[in-house]
Amino acid sequence: MLKKFLRFLGAVDGEDRQMWFLLGVGAFMGFFLASYQVGSESLFIQTLGEKYLAESFFVTGALGLLSSVVYVYLQKKIRFSRLVIGNAVVITLFVSGLRLAFEFVEIGDKESEFSLLPFLLFVMMGPMTSLLLLGFWGLFGRIFDTRQTKRLIGSVDTGQLVATIIAFFSIPLLIELPFVDDTYDLLLISAVSMIAILWLTVLICKNYNVDLIDSLKKDQKVEDTGYLGIFKNNYTRLLSVFIICSMGASIFLEYSFLATIEIYHPEEDKLNRFLSFFNGTVIIMSFIIQTFINDIILNKFGLKVALMTMPIILILFMIGGLVSGHFFGYEILNEDFLFFFMFIISGKAFTASLRDALESPAFKLFFLPFDITVRFDIQNKVEGVIGQVATFLAGGLQILIASLVFVKLIHFIYLIIAIALGVIYLSVKLYNQYQIKLKETLISQRDLIADKGKTNEFSAFRILNNELKSENEIRVLNALRLYEQLDPIKLTLVLLDQLASSSVLVKSYAYSKLSEIKAYETLEIIKQESQKEQNESVLILARETIAVLQKFQAYELNDESIRSYTRSTRQQDRVYGARLLVRLEEDKHLPYLVELLRDINPEVRIAALIAVGKLQRPEMFNTILDHLHIPSYSNTAMSALIYIGDRVFHASDTAFFKTGQHTATMVRVVQFFGIIGGKQAKELLWKKIEFPNKQVVSELLKSLNALGFESKDFQSARIKLIIENLLGDIAWNIKAIQDIPKVEPIDPLDVELLKALKEENIVNLNNLFILLGMIYDIHNVQLVKENLSLGSMDSVTFAIEMLDVFVEDEIKPMLLPVLDDITDKERLDLLLNFFPPEHFESYSDLLTQIVNRDFNRITRYTKSLAMDRLHQLPEARVSNSLIANLFNPDVLLLQSAANSIYKMEPQAYQVHTNRIKPYSKLRLDEIIVPPVFAYKEEENYRKMLLVERVRFIKSLSSFASIPGESITRMVDAMNQRKVDKGTVLINEGDNVDLPLFVIIKGKVDLMRSGAVFKSLGPTNIMGEEIILFSEKYDYQAVAKEETSFFILPKEEIFDLMTLHSEILRAFLDLIDTSKKSESIDPFDLSILDDNVSVFN
Repeated sequence: MLKKFLRFLGAVDGEDRQMWFLLGVGAFMGFFLASYQVGSESLFIQTLGEKYLAESFFVTGALGLLSSVVYVYLQKKIRFSRLVIGNAVVITLFVSGLRLAFEFVEIGDKESEFSLLPFLLFVMMGPMTSLLLLGFWGLFGRIFDTRQTKRLIGSVDTGQLVATIIAFFSIPLLIELPFVDDTYDLLLISAVSMIAILWLTVLICKNYNVDLIDSLKKDQKVEDTGYLGIFKNNYTRLLSVFIICSMGASIFLEYSFLATIEIYHPEEDKLNRFLSFFNGTVIIMSFIIQTFINDIILNKFGLKVALMTMPIILILFMIGGLVSGHFFGYEILNEDFLFFFMFIISGKAFTASLRDALESPAFKLFFLPFDITVRFDIQNKVEGVIGQVATFLAGGLQILIASLVFVKLIHFIYLIIAIALGVIYLSVKLYNQYQIKLKETLISQRDLIADKGKTNEFSAFRILNNELKSENEIRVLNALRLYEQLDPIKLTLVLLDQLASSSVLVKSYAYSKLSEIKAYETLEIIKQESQKEQNESVLILARETIAVLQKFQAYELNDESIRSYTRSTRQQDRVYGARLLVRLEEDKHLPYLVELLRDINPEVRIAALIAVGKLQRPEMFNTILDHLHIPSYSNTAMSALIYIGDRVFHASDTAFFKTGQHTATMVRVVQFFGIIGGKQAKELLWKKIEFPNKQVVSELLKSLNALGFESKDFQSARIKLIIENLLGDIAWNIKAIQDIPKVEPIDPLDVELLKALKEENIVNLNNLFILLGMIYDIHNVQLVKENLSLGSMDSVTFAIEMLDVFVEDEIKPMLLPVLDDITDKERLDLLLNFFPPEHFESYSDLLTQIVNRDFNRITRYTKSLAMDRLHQLPEARVSNSLIANLFNPDVLLLQSAANSIYKMEPQAYQVHTNRIKPYSKLRLDEIIVPPVFAYKEEENYRKMLLVERVRFIKSLSSFASIPGESITRMVDAMNQRKVDKGTVLINEGDNVDLPLFVIIKGKVDLMRSGAVFKSLGPTNIMGEEIILFSEKYDYQAVAKEETSFFILPKEEIFDLMTLHSEILRAFLDLIDTSKKSESIDPFDLSILDDNVSVFN
C-alpha cells in the first residue's frame, strides 16, 4: 500500500527511502509553519495590535536581511550538511527557548506595556520560514540527480503543501488538547515538529552525500556580482525595483489585513480558529492556481500577464475595500463593517496565493538570460537580500506614515492601489527589457557555440579526430588504425601529424605505417621530423622508413618493371604494383591500373582505388563511383572521391540519379557533397531536399548543416512545409506511444516498440533543428537545442522563450508544444488543431497502422516490431498489408510479415507464399515453418528472423545505445551459423581476416598452448580485440558444446562505421582495452515516463 502511494507520487524502485525522508520533513514543516504562524499572529494581535505593526515589519525586514546575508556567507564557507543541521538546531533552540520564556514572563494585553516575547515571536516568522525552506529544497536538490529532480519536484512540492494544509486545518483541533491552554502553547507543537525535522535532517545527511555538489563547485570558477553591479545594470536594477514594489504592496496589504482582523476578531479563541482556516484556505487556493491555472496563464498569455495578474486582482479588491470603507465604515465593528472586512481578507487571500503560485515562479524565469556562472548569485541577491530590503523599507515607510496623525487605515488602501499600479507598469517595462536581454544573450553566446552549430567535417571523422586528441595512447592508436580503414588516402596526413606525438608507441606506429603504405610524397617532412627525434628506437624506425621511401621513389617505371608487379601471381607484388602506379605519368601505363581495379583480391583492388584517387583521372571517376555500394571498397572509393574534390561533382550527381541506383551509393554521394562543400555542393544538395527516401534525406540534412546552409526566401517556404510534415510525424509517433498498452506486466516487445518510436522522434527532432538552422540563425538554434538538452525546467523554459524571440508566428503554435517541457497528453492537446490525432480502435489497429504507414515517415525497424507483435494479439487477423509485405524487397519486412501470417493462420501462409519465387519461399520455410524431419547435418535449418536478430544485438550492453534502425543495417550484413562440439572456429596462427563473432547459444573456449585462458558464452563477443590488426591470431577458439553464433565480416563493420556514427562510437568503446563498458538495461522501463525529455 505504501509502495503504491510512492509510485503514485512518481518514485521508482531505489527512491523509496529518500522520498519518505523528504515527505517526513515536509509533513513536520507543515505542522511547524502552521502552529508557529497562527500562534505568532494571534499573540501579536492580542497583545500588541495595530500600534506596533509598522515597527514589526521594519524589524522583520532587518532580521530577514541579516539572516539572508549570514546564510549566503556561511553557504560559501562551510559544508551544506553542517549548514542545514546547524540551521535546524538554531531554530529548534530558539522556538523551545521562546516557549520556555513564556512560563516566566507575563505578556499582558494591548492596554499593558510593550511585550517583547510576542513581538520577537512575530518578527522571526519570516526569516525562520525562509531559512527552513532553503534547507528543505537544498536537501531535495542534493539527494536526487537532475532527472529525478525534474520528475519528483512536483510530487514533493505537492506533498509539502498538502501537509501544510492539513496542519492549518488541524489547529482548531489541536488547541482543544489538554496541554494547550494558551495561544503560546502552540509553540510546543512547533518545537516538537522542529525536533523531528532536525532528527530527519541528520539522518538524511548521514545516509546521503549532500556535500557532493559543494565539492564540485570548488573546482568551478563562479563569478560574483556585487550589489553595486546589480544597480548599475539596467535589467537587474529593474528586477530589484520590481521586487521591492511587489513586496511593498504585500507588506502594506498584510498591515491592513492584520489591522482589520484585530477589529473583527477581538476574542482569542475565534482569532486562532480564523487564522488557521484562513491560512489553510490560502494554501489550498495556491495549490489550485499552481495546478490548474499557472500553466494556462503562462502558456496562453505569457510572462507579462503572469506578472500583472496579482496587482490587477489586488487593485480590484482594494477599490471594493475603499468604496465599502467610505460608505459603511472601517474602524468600528458593526454589521456594515463586514463588507470592508470581506474585501480586505479576499484581497489578501487571492494576492497571497497568486504571489506564491504564479508571480514567484514567473519572476524566476526573468533570471534565465543571465549566464549560468552568475545567474544564481544574482537571483539569490535579488530575491533574497533585496527582497528582505523591501520588507525593511516598507516597515520604515509604515512607521513614517503612521506617525502622521491624520493617517487612518483607509489611507493605506490608497497607497496599496498606487503601489499595485506601479507593479503593473514595471511588469510591462520589465517584460520589454527581458525581450531585449534575451536578444543580447543570443548574440553574446554565439561566439561560445560558433563551432557547435555547424562543422565541415563528416561526423565519423570528427569522432576520430577527437579520439586522436586523447591522452590515452590506446585510443589514439585505434583511431589511426580506423583511419586506415575509413579514409586511407587522408591517413598519410594524419600519420604526419602524429610524428610530433609525445607517445613513443604512437610515433613508432606512424613511421611504420608510412613505410608500409609507401608514402613517398612525405619523404622531406619525415627527414625534417627525424632530425628532431630524441628517442633512439623511434629514430631507428624513422631512418628505416626514409630508406624504404627513397628506394620506392627511385624505382624506374617502364613496361617491364610495371608488368612484373601488376601481373604477378603474388598478391603482395600486385599491391606494390598498384602503389607504384601512383607515380604514373604516361597514359600507355593506365591499362595496368584498370586491370588491378578488376582484381579478385580486395587488398589489390583497394590499393588500385587509392592510386586512381591520387591520379585524379576523369576517365576513372565512374569506376570509383561504381565501388561506393560495395562494403569492401566503399570507404576507399569515398576516400578517393574526397581527395579528387569538386572535379567529380558532375559525375557524382549523375550517378545519384541513375535508375536503380543503390541507396548506399546515394547516401555516400550526399556525404561526399557535405564533406567537400562550396556553393555548388549546396546547390546539388538542395535539389534533393524532397527526395523520397528518408535515409538519404536524413544524411542530406546533416550535409547541409555541415555546410552552414542558409535558405533564401523561396527556399524558406519549402523548408517550412518540410518542418510542418516533420512535426506531424512527431505528433503521430507521440499518439502511438500514448496508445501502446502499459499495463504491468508489460510485454518486452511493447517496451521495444516504445523505444523504437522514441528513437524515431529523437532523429526527427535532430532533423527539425537542422531545418530550423537553415531558416534562422544557426547559432540561435544551437543555443536553444543545448538548453533543451540540459533537461531542467529552467533551461527548457529559457529555450522556449528564446524560440519565441526569433521564430515566426506561423510555425510557433506547432513548434513550441513539441519542444516544451509538458506531458505528451498536453502536447497532443495543443497540437490538436494542426495535427488531429488518429483514433485507433484497438491495439491491433494501431499496429496495423504502423505497418501501413509510409516508409518515409516511419522506420523499417518499427514496422518489423509491429508485425512481430501483431500475431500475439487474439483479435489480430491476416490483413492485406501483411500479404503485400510478402513481396517487399526488404528482407526484414518480408520475414516479419511471413512469420506473423504463419503464426496467425498457417494455411494462409502456405497459400500466399506460393505466389512468391520458389527460392524465396524455400528460404522463408527454413526459418519459419517447424521441421517435420530434422537431420543433424541441417545445421542452419532454424535461423533467427532478422527482427529477432536485431532484438538480440540490441540486448547486448556494447550495442544497447545504438538506435534499432542502425542495428538493422548491422543485421543485414550478418550471417548465422551453428557448429558441433569440438569445432575449431579460430586456429592459432590464422590471419586476422575472420569476422566478428557474437555468440547466441553455447560455449567457446579460448586457448593458448592448449590451456584455456577465457571462456565465452551467450551474448559474448569474440574477435573484437584484434579487429583493427593485421597480425595473426595468437589463440585458438574451440566450441565446447553445440554453439550458434552470428558472424559479421570486418569490411561490413568498417562500412557501417562511416554510415552510422553510433556504430563507430560503440566499436571504439568495445575495442578500447583500457575501458570497461558499463552494463545497460535494454528493458529500462523509464522509457514509459512521458515526462522525460527526449534530450536526456
